[in-house]
Amino acid sequence: MQELDHQQRPQQRSLWLPLVAGAAALAVYWWASNKTRKVVPVDLIEPVADFDAERFVGDWYEIARIERGLGKPLTRSRVEYELLSDGSLGITTRGFHAGTHRWVEGHGIARFVGAPNFGAMKASFMGPFHEGYHVVAIDPDYRWAMLMGDTTDSFKLLSRQPVLDGKTTDMLVHQAALMGVETSRIHWVMQDGINPTGHW
Repeated sequence: MQELDHQQRPQQRSLWLPLVAGAAALAVYWWASNKTRKVVPVDLIEPVADFDAERFVGDWYEIARIERGLGKPLTRSRVEYELLSDGSLGITTRGFHAGTHRWVEGHGIARFVGAPNFGAMKASFMGPFHEGYHVVAIDPDYRWAMLMGDTTDSFKLLSRQPVLDGKTTDMLVHQAALMGVETSRIHWVMQDGINPTGHW
C-alpha cells in the first residue's frame, strides 16, 4: 500500500500542472485585455481629450437628464463641483423633491480614470459603488457640458445659466443621438428662475 501511494503522488502532481498553467494564462490574458480595454464600454461614448478641471468647477444648472431612480422627482436641480486636494472632484447635487416638497442634497466624489485632461471619471455617491462619469462635450468657454456614464442610460446636460438657447440644445441633442442616446427619454428639468418653494 505504501508503494502504491508513492506511485500515485507524481501522477497527482502532474494533474495540477495543466490547471496551474491554465490559470496563469487566464491571468495574463485578463491583465493584457484590461490594459487595452476602452475606458467607456460603449464605443460611441468618447470623453473629451482637452478637459480642464479648474475651469469646470463651480455651480451648474441641470438642464436635462435621463431619469434614473430617485432623481426623477427633482426640479430646479443644480450641481456644484469642487477641486479636491488629491485632484479629484467633489460633487454636491441639490434639487427640489416634488414628492416630499423639500430641498434635498447629495454628495459624491469623481476620480479621473486616466490623465486629468481626459474627461473620463468614476463617481461614487454611495459608499464603495462607482459608476462612469464622463464629460463627452463641453463648451470652449465652459458655459455648458454634456455628461454620460458607461452606458446610454446615464445622460445629463449642464449649463452655467438656467436656460440653454435652442441652437445649442438642438446641437447637443443631435450629438447625444449619434452616441446612441434615446432622445425621447430625455427629461427637461424645470429651471424657471422663480423659486416659490424656498432657498437652499
